[in-house]
This record gives sequence, C-alpha cells and structure tokens, in this order.
Amino acid sequence: MSFDFDSLAPDSDQYAVELVDAILDQGWQQGASDIHLHPRSDSWEILFRIDGALVPIATVPKSSRTDPSARLMVLAGLPTYKVGQPLEGRIDLSIDARDMRVGLFPTLYGQRAVIRLFRAEAQLHELATLGLGEEVTSTLAALTTETEGAILLTGPAGSGKTTTLYACLRAIVGRPVRRSVLTIEDPPESVLAGVSQSQIDAASGMSLAAALRSAVRQDPEVLLVSEIRDPETAEAALQASLTGHLVFSSLHAPDTATAVQRLVQMGLPPYLIRSGVRALCSQRLLRKRCVECRDVPLIRSGENGLRECPECLGVGYHGRVAIAELMVLDGDDAVGNVVGALLEGTVPANQIGQAAADAGMVTLAQRAWQLVEEGITDEAELYRVLGRRGIRH
Repeated sequence: MSFDFDSLAPDSDQYAVELVDAILDQGWQQGASDIHLHPRSDSWEILFRIDGALVPIATVPKSSRTDPSARLMVLAGLPTYKVGQPLEGRIDLSIDARDMRVGLFPTLYGQRAVIRLFRAEAQLHELATLGLGEEVTSTLAALTTETEGAILLTGPAGSGKTTTLYACLRAIVGRPVRRSVLTIEDPPESVLAGVSQSQIDAASGMSLAAALRSAVRQDPEVLLVSEIRDPETAEAALQASLTGHLVFSSLHAPDTATAVQRLVQMGLPPYLIRSGVRALCSQRLLRKRCVECRDVPLIRSGENGLRECPECLGVGYHGRVAIAELMVLDGDDAVGNVVGALLEGTVPANQIGQAAADAGMVTLAQRAWQLVEEGITDEAELYRVLGRRGIRH
C-alpha cells in the first residue's frame, strides 16, 4: 500500500516542509520504528520499518524543492553546510511528545536519512505481558529477586532486549521492599519511575566502563548497563556482579551459547565468567500473520505482498510475538560443568547449547516452530529471522 502525497504542491516553497511533516506523521500513525529516505538518481524512496521489516511506502520525484534531508537537518539543529559528511541529531517535537533520532549519510545521489522513532510506551511492559513463554517469564521474575550476579540479554538490534531489561527493572521497583536501582544508558529510551537513569557522554570521558566504575560507589543494589561492547565494560560489569550487585546488560550474540564464547573472545578471565554470569537470555521478535487477510492467498514479489489490506499494508503480517531461550548457570549443574570445560579449552562452544537443551532449555528454534504449528507465524518469517538456526533437526 502506498500513501498519496499528490495533495502537496510541489511548486510551493513549503513543499519540502510539508513533505517531511507528512512523512513523519504517517510513520507515527503506522507504528513505524524507523523511517528511511533513500535518494535515487531521480527520486526519493520512502520506506517504513514496521514490525521489524522494511515496507516501501512511496516514491517522490526529485526537484529543486524536494530535498527532505535538508529539512531534517533544520529540525535536528544540524549545520546545513556539512552536507557531505555523516551527521546525527535529535528531533524533539514536545508539542505532541514525539522524540526522534536522525542519522544522515552521504551517498552518490544525496543524503540518505534514517529517522528512529522513540515510542516511550513501547518500552514499558510488565514481564508477564512480553509473551516470552511461561517458563522463561517465571525464571526471569525469580532472577530479579537475586542480590548479585549478571543477567545478560542477547540478540541483534531490534530484538526487544531493552524492552525486556526495562520490564525486569519495573518488576524490581514495583515490589514493597525498596532497592536502589541505577542505569547507565546510551541513551535512555524511556523514563522509568523509581530508577536513577544516566546517559553516557564519551566526548567528556564518561564511557560505559568509566560510568560503571563510578556508579558502584553510589551504593546501588541493581545496575543496568545498556550494552556490553568491549572487554573493559564486560570486566567492569562482571566485577560488579561479584561484589553484591545484581547487574543487567545486553550483549550482541546470536544465542546463549555463543554469548559465553563471545565473553571468552573478549579475553575475560574464566573465573569471572563462570562466577559472574548468572543467566543468559536470547530473544527475537517474529511478525505475526495478519488476522484480517491470513486466509487470502498472498501473491509475493520479493518480501512484500501484493494484495490490499489496510491492516498490514499488504505484507501479510501485523504485530510481532517474542521468542526466547533462557540459560541459567548454577555452577555445578550439567550446563555449568560444560561452560567450565569450555573456559578450560577442552570442549567446543556448541556443546554448551546442547547441554542446555538436554537439561530442558527450549531453544529459539523450538519455540519458533511451535508458533508456526499454532498458525501464529509462518515458515518464511521463521527463516527470515533465524536463518539457518531455524532449521528443524
């Protein structure tokens, strides 16, 4: 489905302003997480990322009055003379509580723009409403009552890690017994009641690792570090987890077993990994089949459906469902022993996942196939998100 921008007057001096306003408004109305503006030789291509997938929305012919990137630079307060270099800024439309991050990147045909739309309400969920599965949810809830150890969320960008981390903190601050909770984020994506949130500033020397070392002197019981990106941050987080702090963070890894290997590759001491990491949770978001048109045959052209459906814009999916696998490290159980053997270099990383599955962990692929069999999603979406990891054994 495409949006009609023909009502705008292309010869007007205000055309770029009206075009950008219309694009931003449509993106918010359609629930997009990102808006893409891709310059082509003679046009601008407009795409929305909806439910994790890019959906083509419209193509606008280029003219001297249709450079949406210039308008975005003005809205974000960016220097308009720096056209040929990457730029980042924020647009805060406080009049209707819309917060956006803008990234501009020079290409052969002009400035490519991507606008991330921050939806505060999208990050504020209770653990029970995330749909992670009854066992994962109850285990995570139990882990939030611990007094020390690191709980790491893994998965690619856009897999819902921040939403789950926030839900864990909301579970903690929602209990009668007060706990001191402090976050170090880049940047905070929502305001959490009862939580002291901070934003790093690398330019002034406040990196994640430096902020974390200072934060432990603020007498926190619970710490959230938005992401473990480097060995320095990883070591600081796990050291904190050994000194009476419950630490939550995220790590880019495709699954729980690989997350352990990732920590090893960072060069962390084996004792720190085995003693500091309490649990690893890997998650993904799968698009759900559109209930309005799921029984209508879909003629496919690449990624996008060709039928008309106002609910899903014709792609055949609407809304998303979470899947997760959770590995708890109890030290001397079967999984803990395999992790210890990996750290000692005597077994390969894939044996961790096998040991966890043998111990009863439902893997990402197993949970995804359950949703396919229930008709909630389909095989095409499963393979789009999990790739080869989704192959049924």
